[in-house]
Amino acid sequence: MSLSIAEKSYLYDSLASPDCVRPDGRLPHEFRPIEIFTDFLPSSNGSSRVIASDGSECIVSVKAKVVDHHITQDLVQVEVDIAGQRDDSSDVETLTSLLNRVLENDGTIETNSLKLTRKYSFKLFIDVLVVSSCSYPVSLISFAIFSSLNSTYLPKLISSFDDLEVEELPTFHDCDLVKLEVSPPLVFILAIVGENLIMDAAANESEVADNGLIITWSGEKIVAPVRTVALNNSDLKGFNPTLLQQGIEMVKKYASDVVRALENI
Repeated sequence: MSLSIAEKSYLYDSLASPDCVRPDGRLPHEFRPIEIFTDFLPSSNGSSRVIASDGSECIVSVKAKVVDHHITQDLVQVEVDIAGQRDDSSDVETLTSLLNRVLENDGTIETNSLKLTRKYSFKLFIDVLVVSSCSYPVSLISFAIFSSLNSTYLPKLISSFDDLEVEELPTFHDCDLVKLEVSPPLVFILAIVGENLIMDAAANESEVADNGLIITWSGEKIVAPVRTVALNNSDLKGFNPTLLQQGIEMVKKYASDVVRALENI
């Protein structure tokens, strides 16, 4: 439900104050509670379902296919579907492009985990369904992709690694599976309100935010892409450039805690 002008003004002043008072009492870096369920889709190599406390929900399925990596260069492909939106809508296309770029730039998944032989590799198809979302869903999707990849198991190779001179496909064990050992990147979104930054902005906080920052974390460091994003359609403003560095420092300080929490699920 949209806020009235008076409610927006009161909330903005509260969030922009030096003490940054949030409606639910959270500190600027605190996330809302989420529930995560993994490995619940029997036809997938990995899956996850993430439900936030405001009712936002995201489901991710990971499926693998054997490809010739001399022909197919991109070994990770993300497709995003948002309930109630067309596949060619700006939100869907922006999120799909962003998440593909994040996983492509990471590189560790393709290099270390998907190569089967000198000729063949697994290609991962990551299908994302945003069932409902009350605020910009990129962090919710990122957490779901992280959890699904950490619950992904691939067939165990039993044929030879050196197969450049033979015309045969890789052979796998009938039963044994191998866990995909990866630590995928995470995407954090920070709302800018005045001179303050807040993580995991709720719908009402996003409605009064001046702007938003998308910051990517991978391998214990900040990586590309880092960009701005509009969190609402009416109150978009510029911001002090020093807030970008403050946002990067905030993610550096708390991202490792988020990764550990997700890995312990």
